[in-house]
Amino acid sequence: MTTLATDAVERIKSLIEITESLSNIFVEENNLLSTQRAAAIAPLQEEKARLAAAYAQSIRDIAANRGVVGGADSALLTKLRGITKTFEERAADQHALLTGARQAAEGVVKAVSEEVAASKTQASYGDERIPAEPAPIICDESA
Repeated sequence: MTTLATDAVERIKSLIEITESLSNIFVEENNLLSTQRAAAIAPLQEEKARLAAAYAQSIRDIAANRGVVGGADSALLTKLRGITKTFEERAADQHALLTGARQAAEGVVKAVSEEVAASKTQASYGDERIPAEPAPIICDESA
């Protein structure tokens, strides 16, 4: 095997490993999101960011010069395509889970704000009404 072919195989194997690792993080995060434990994904974010940066750099390198993977055999490229498809499916699942969680949180905030608006005043002693103080609403977007 020539040096170029060896380099191509190593690049593809590295990309496969990165893609599998990212895909596995998505599985773990998706499981946590599905069981309403979104806060538990925080410890995964540093590794996910590191892998995502490596993935993006690898893709940019290949896109800039397709010849760097020209020496890889078709079986290895087929494996990469399959792993990439699985990765993209898991990323789409996560996007749907996060969109649903965001919409649910927005619905709660809207319901609370409508309730506050509907009760502009609160009853006090006797017939006298005292204006209600607005209640602060805190939304933790990192959850």
